[in-house]
Amino acid sequence: MLWSMFFPFYNVGDGSFMGNSFQDQFLKLGLVDKKQVNKAKKQKHQKKKKQIPKKQVIVDENVLLAQEALAKKKKRSQELNRLREEKLKKREEAAVIKQLIEKHKLEKDDKGSAYRFNAFGKIQRVFVTKEMAAQLSSGQLAVVGLGNSYEVVPRVIGEKIRTIKGDVFVLVNSLPDEKGVDSDDPYADYEVPDDLMW
Repeated sequence: MLWSMFFPFYNVGDGSFMGNSFQDQFLKLGLVDKKQVNKAKKQKHQKKKKQIPKKQVIVDENVLLAQEALAKKKKRSQELNRLREEKLKKREEAAVIKQLIEKHKLEKDDKGSAYRFNAFGKIQRVFVTKEMAAQLSSGQLAVVGLGNSYEVVPRVIGEKIRTIKGDVFVLVNSLPDEKGVDSDDPYADYEVPDDLMW
């Protein structure tokens, strides 16, 4: 009440002169100059800035565990997808190979001569005509594995099957002009007869 007599513009509720800050009031009354007011404002601002704590990163173990579980799940899902795609690719390759063999296989002759060859360390045989045996020996035809049996196909098909899947048995003899002569071979001067059957 006494304040209101001396300072009629003083607002008792917030301690200021009708919305003016103390610094402005002191400046109006002439108690301080402009430099002092600016310096005080700057110090007040710096003090406030120092008081504001920097944001600290709070590590929540549950969040970390959830992120790890999600990463493991994602990795597992990617691995399953890769395996599924690999299995699908193998099926597609097997279907293509089977289709190529079925479409291009040559008729075997059960009463013909046996053409013997080495397949995975075992001697196998297919019965073919003498002309087919000569073509197999000269590399014009190929022998390919289909399940537990062996089929005779043209050379081009045998090479195509080999490029599609390398672990399928494909026997393609080299053509006569492809045979390289080894200079150290003591039997290079002797030719092996084409009609040699065993």
